[in-house]
Amino acid sequence: MSKKAVIMAGGEGVRLRPYTFILPKPLLPVGDTTVLDHIIECLGSCGFGEVYVSVNYKAREFEGWLESRKADGTVVHLFKEPQKMGTAGSIGLIRDNLTEPFCVVNGDLIMNINIDKMYDRHVETGADITIGIKGYRFTIPYAVINKDGDDLLETIIEKPSYDHFINAGIYILSQSVFQHIPHERRLDMPSLIDSLKKAGGRISVYDIGERWLDIGRISDYEKAVELINQWKA
Repeated sequence: MSKKAVIMAGGEGVRLRPYTFILPKPLLPVGDTTVLDHIIECLGSCGFGEVYVSVNYKAREFEGWLESRKADGTVVHLFKEPQKMGTAGSIGLIRDNLTEPFCVVNGDLIMNINIDKMYDRHVETGADITIGIKGYRFTIPYAVINKDGDDLLETIIEKPSYDHFINAGIYILSQSVFQHIPHERRLDMPSLIDSLKKAGGRISVYDIGERWLDIGRISDYEKAVELINQWKA
């Protein structure tokens, strides 16, 4: 049986306006495809043969997209949020269809990663949620001053860099999460994770590597095609 995935595509994409006044963010073009088709292609290559797409903003555009979409072996379903339900709330609408561990992906990502390996790790560890994480380096573009209580200089560090892991917006979830997802109420993924953690749930993380980009800002969206071509080279 093929694995299932859910793509969260209901957001308004405010930071990508004016583009998203015309099209919802997941349907924006990237080369000869769309962001959403790119995500589905990545999922399909990793054995996710059935994909559910949660929509809200400009839902009719998604219906037109699905009608014109060429068959490629991946079964795609649309389901509409009755209201804005956050990055996790709408999953509860299709809980009866998700009877095995499943993947959840934000609908504004460009990626080339082995989600199947992340899935296998999730199953092996018996986690309730596995969060995809990515290394991120932040550089302060100024000299940083440290001083003591008497306003005397202690150190001056020129443009320091700090390394952290960030949430990549890719998750594997087990059925246990549905105990923490209310029926038809808004719920964001961080709140779901926090609720599960407080209840003693097992939450794992998985480093997805570097082939990932969140296109939520115009400057990042403009990099997407170049990155996709690099990854295919």
